[in-house]
Amino acid sequence: MCSRSHLLPTLLLPALLLGADAWATEPGCQPSGEAAAAALNAVRAQAQACGRRTWPAAPALRESPVLAVSAQRYAAELARRDRIEHIGAAGDSLRARLREAGYVMRVSGENLAGGPETLDEALAQWLASPAHCENLMLADFQEFGLACVTGPGRFQRYWVLHVAAPAARPVAPANRPEPSTSP
Repeated sequence: MCSRSHLLPTLLLPALLLGADAWATEPGCQPSGEAAAAALNAVRAQAQACGRRTWPAAPALRESPVLAVSAQRYAAELARRDRIEHIGAAGDSLRARLREAGYVMRVSGENLAGGPETLDEALAQWLASPAHCENLMLADFQEFGLACVTGPGRFQRYWVLHVAAPAARPVAPANRPEPSTSP
């Protein structure tokens, strides 16, 4: 028979080996990429009243693995800190977090929610907030990353949606001569 004092280190070791965020993931909180895309694109498929402005239907978003990682990291940070705010603990902005993740963006936005048990509930909160609703409907956005992380704090569930459009890759004109390297 294993005593509780011996069981705790056995249970904690895998979490420590996996990293500090391992404790924060709960099956069922994080929707699949396909489910998230379907829910987000169902919202974008029809016009939405965001405060005093009505936004027309917007093109479908595609999931970005880089944005998903960025959203996951920030959701885990929010859960650890038991806070919902757009500026990170180190003073980093969304742009800085996306840059750190390796995403070069033309335009980006972030929606946060604390508490909703499902993506549908998080979407309802965001649609009720004009600024968050606009982030859902902005036609410039092409990609998304979504994360839900659980934590022991007052919110229990921490949702992060990163939406963005990648920067256009510069294309060198075919008829432009290569620069000279001689002095």
